[in-house]
Amino acid sequence: MPDASRYLEQHRGEVRASPPWHPLAYIIRLLPRRLEEMAPDLRVPRGGRVLDFGCADMPYRRFFGADVEFVGADLPGNSQATLELQPDGTVPAADASFDAVLSTQVLEHVADPEVYLRECLRVLRPGGRLLLSTHGIMVYHPDPVDYWRWTCAGLRRAVDTAGFRVIRFEGIMGVMATGLQLVQDAAWYRAPRWLRPLICLIMQPMVALSDRLERPESRDLNALVFAVVAEKP
Repeated sequence: MPDASRYLEQHRGEVRASPPWHPLAYIIRLLPRRLEEMAPDLRVPRGGRVLDFGCADMPYRRFFGADVEFVGADLPGNSQATLELQPDGTVPAADASFDAVLSTQVLEHVADPEVYLRECLRVLRPGGRLLLSTHGIMVYHPDPVDYWRWTCAGLRRAVDTAGFRVIRFEGIMGVMATGLQLVQDAAWYRAPRWLRPLICLIMQPMVALSDRLERPESRDLNALVFAVVAEKP
């Protein structure tokens, strides 16, 4: 099963043109839009510095002005990353050296979320902010590993425990849409290859419609993806 985050990272120029028969067509369109809406809450100053922590090919560089220094950090082997993560998951960057940290669909893949979140806090200047998205309810999708899922309360607690103050918290793709997505995924896995596009062509519009009917307060409790903006005191 393709993973939305991996698809977004590998096909940044194709996101808005993702085919309607893709099994994650709706969230592939939705997630970048919602993250872009939240990005101004990072309050990055002119000439500021942003760390993309787990950057892949940095599809969200466009959220920030050309005057912003956008630094990618990733596992060894990513030629687009400026910083290579250490074996223990830490970033070779000085304390308080960034105005903002961007983390999109990474936290579920890291071996130790506490270490990861503490590193986000460490490299931020006081008053700096983190924009993080990760999975709530989602099928297993190793890339190359897949360890974690969060409830709304669990993710808030993890971010709070790391030392942040939560500024904004949102669910992206609510529980009814997520339920339909999971039904589709179960059928997709079992279907012959020729039938898979048809399943998605039927199910993805249903996913999109059901999500539009979801109340925001319900979506913030149960969602496919959660996104949070948090501040370093």
